[in-house]
Amino acid sequence: MKFNPNCQKPNTCEECTDRCIKDIAFLYGLPEEKQIDILRHSTHKTLRRGDFVFHEGDSVESIVIIKQGQVKLSNYEADGRENIIGIFADNDTIWEGVFSAASSYPYSAVCLTKTYCCYIRRVDVESAISDPKVALKVIHMLSNKLHDANERSRILSISEPVKRVAAFLIYREKRSNEPYITLRLDDIAGSVGLRAETVSRNVRKLVSDGLIEKVGRSGFRIPDFERLNSFVSE
Repeated sequence: MKFNPNCQKPNTCEECTDRCIKDIAFLYGLPEEKQIDILRHSTHKTLRRGDFVFHEGDSVESIVIIKQGQVKLSNYEADGRENIIGIFADNDTIWEGVFSAASSYPYSAVCLTKTYCCYIRRVDVESAISDPKVALKVIHMLSNKLHDANERSRILSISEPVKRVAAFLIYREKRSNEPYITLRLDDIAGSVGLRAETVSRNVRKLVSDGLIEKVGRSGFRIPDFERLNSFVSE
């Protein structure tokens, strides 16, 4: 069975190539017939800005691949304060909890832009990881996720607000496929545990010091990574 190599945003993965599989590190390399079977049972959705990919408390039934767009993962404190768990972009994968029976999402996922998602069913993933080679790749992915969580914790431990904001922008730039970072100040604030006003003030300072550059209304570019890294490490 062949898939259309020119299909950019299909309604179902059956119309697509194996690109979705290639975006999940531990599934790439499966026998072609297994890849085709997974794609046959998978679906694509086009979501608008503000749409929810899933809500906190929903059952985890699929791996979600962000094919294009930006998705914010967050939950809320009792006082209404938002905690941003992460911001996912092109080709990022949301798969936490997919290996646990009867698990549910501890956060909601909302689209920050128009977003194209691919959903790979939990049952197909469970079948795939019965292969020892695939299981080993899962361990590697879990290790990478732990490293990423440790990096976010390190950023939150930085006491100086301006350096915490700078460290977060470095972190986001490394994960971005775009030539610059596009994030609202509120989203940066929720990610680093600071007030939006504090973030705004420190972004202005970083810009005035030439450590970052503004691009449009909500874009940022880092002209010199070594210089910004040195500033954070001082």
